[in-house]
Amino acid sequence: MFTRFIARAVLLLFVLSLANVCRLAARDTTESLEKIRCAGELRAVWASTLSPCLNTPDEIHDLVAAVRKAHLNTVIAQVRHRGITYFRSEIEPPAPSWAGRADFDPLATLIREAHETTGPHARLDVYAWFNVFNFGNADNTSLSLEQRARIKSWLSYTTTGTRTGFLDPAIPEVQEYLLSLIRECVEKYPVDGVNLDFIRYPEEEAGYHPVAIARFQKLYQRSDRPTPTDPEWNQFRRDQITAFVRRCAAAVWKVRPDAVVSVCAVGFGGAPPKGDFTRSSPYRQVHQDWAGWAREGCVDIVTRMGYKREHIPAHAQQFREWADFSRKLQDECHGPLITLGIGGFFNTPDNVIAQYREAMRRSLGTSIFSYWRPESGADSSGKCGAQNPLWERLGKEVYQEWCSPSRPEWRREKAVVAVHCVRKNGKSVHPVDGTTVTLHGTVERVLRTDGNGWAVFVALPSGRYTVAAEGSPQSISVPLPKGKVEEVQMTLPN
Repeated sequence: MFTRFIARAVLLLFVLSLANVCRLAARDTTESLEKIRCAGELRAVWASTLSPCLNTPDEIHDLVAAVRKAHLNTVIAQVRHRGITYFRSEIEPPAPSWAGRADFDPLATLIREAHETTGPHARLDVYAWFNVFNFGNADNTSLSLEQRARIKSWLSYTTTGTRTGFLDPAIPEVQEYLLSLIRECVEKYPVDGVNLDFIRYPEEEAGYHPVAIARFQKLYQRSDRPTPTDPEWNQFRRDQITAFVRRCAAAVWKVRPDAVVSVCAVGFGGAPPKGDFTRSSPYRQVHQDWAGWAREGCVDIVTRMGYKREHIPAHAQQFREWADFSRKLQDECHGPLITLGIGGFFNTPDNVIAQYREAMRRSLGTSIFSYWRPESGADSSGKCGAQNPLWERLGKEVYQEWCSPSRPEWRREKAVVAVHCVRKNGKSVHPVDGTTVTLHGTVERVLRTDGNGWAVFVALPSGRYTVAAEGSPQSISVPLPKGKVEEVQMTLPN
């Protein structure tokens, strides 16, 4: 009897020990999975300079402190909009709030504070956020009269002849101008990334600038004025946005190979029917193919602006359906990340937290708009910016520990080649618009040059490639090492 009791006791101890081992193993596995999930997770906040955030060193200090309190890891700082800048630019003037101050540079100050790691501070990433094609009223700026006239001549038109507040993406000079601003910023400042906002048309009825129509007619061999529903016209407009994204990515990565290129992606209406993005409102209404950019690899991160009101059941459902689409899209992509944008200004604090939990449930990164109004009651309570209690709630209820921001590790194995097709007439060099460029090598790709003569091939396996252009009897052999951006000029015969 005693022997049987001892045997049972030993067996019970064994079972309890085994259970404890399994529990510890499960905990270790959970912790390991958490570490894996956190490696490269974007937790961002948009800091809009339409509200206080970068006007003084104190504003910047408060911004950084709030971000750290919430255990976020990235500040997306609006450094250019409506013809003014928050960095030292030789192209556009500084914002009035800091113009003339030799002792203060908003972007440089933000980077210095965000990158500070002494004491308990964690390093934060800083993305330079640019309003791209949306400009607004040029007369309400401190631009020179000559600059204002040029900007106004670039504004797009609707089908009725109404001038929009958007620069027309199909004007080659517009793209060169905007790229010069982004390139200037990236060359001068050690930013961790670039965020492209308003990287789209304002509406389906826009894009009818005479230059755009003339280019379309020449490229498609047509003489009529296209309607907003014309498939070729819609593809032409979509191509203008995509070509700019590719060129911008190549320009940023050439200067700063580890910098992130992200895009603000609209999520109008419901998620794509049956997962077909070509049937979505972003694709059809404003010609923004952000799902295609992620699949192609011409961006590192799609910062989705999935702003929905949680208290409206239909909107809450749309938020979750877009979240499901984003998760599926990220799984299809080799490297680029898709995040969920949370419209804090639309939602109560509890509903903001609820939407963060939906992102965490799908292991997706997040971006909240905005720092100054992180929840719908900020204005009425007077608790805006760093004074809002939401930042502390995020740090306690959602992100209980800090984790490192996203890094474009996937691109270290890939290469980019930017092909510039031109014709020469004496000392003059003219870009070739719409010529077909073919890339042969480990993979084969075909693109048409944009209005400035560029065809940019991204996410290429390393190796040796041959570049050929329509109308040219010669081809060029190009070696592409891993992680490099190579530029090639092809001179076509007259």
